[in-house]
Amino acid sequence: TMSTTMTNEYFLEAKGLTKYYPIRSDLLARMTGRTVVLKAVDGIDFYVRRGETLGLVGESGCGKSTTGRLVARLLEPTAGSAYVQGRDIFTLDPSEILKLRKTVQFVFQDPYSSLNPRKTIMQIISRPLEVHGLASSFLEKRHRVIELLTMVGLGPEHVDRYPHEFSGGQRQRIAIARALAVAPDLVIADEPVSALDVSIQAQILNLFRQLQEELHLTYLFIAHDLSVIRHISNRVAVMY
Repeated sequence: TMSTTMTNEYFLEAKGLTKYYPIRSDLLARMTGRTVVLKAVDGIDFYVRRGETLGLVGESGCGKSTTGRLVARLLEPTAGSAYVQGRDIFTLDPSEILKLRKTVQFVFQDPYSSLNPRKTIMQIISRPLEVHGLASSFLEKRHRVIELLTMVGLGPEHVDRYPHEFSGGQRQRIAIARALAVAPDLVIADEPVSALDVSIQAQILNLFRQLQEELHLTYLFIAHDLSVIRHISNRVAVMY
């Protein structure tokens, strides 16, 4: 139907994307009985073509991260639509959402909190393979995890270690390997270098670029730092 499909010209397209949060603790709201809302994202439109990087840039608090989470369907919108390969992701049924999770992966800002400290790197990276039924035996899983670690500049010697044994840059490499485990088409990276030392940032940005070329990835790259955005983006969208 026309309502749930768009042209396939864009890999990802947002239309009137809106996210409001009610603030109930506001004194005026309690006196008047009205709900005051925080407008996290207020009706935005953008598109990303297959194989390109759209840099989404703006100051802290402008709603960039909320936007990223909406188009990854980690949040439900107040209004608006987002289309991945022409399908409105907010109208998908549960089995289609699982397929979306394979197509669209997310890299979070903080590599310290996004990896479970109680799990080994093997367990962390192999989990998406289990969820999507992409590896049948333990050996096949292990082989794939080592392959992914090698892809992001780590090695087989890291596979049985825990997150606390790695530096911030290495942890972000592990988080990227986890995102790539299911062979996604689109990676949404939410400030993926802002928690890292400046000396490490360029290495991780270069890794993103290299992986994009090798794996033909499409990126929505969220950042507040214009030099980061300039280094990686084909086009830039500015949020106020």
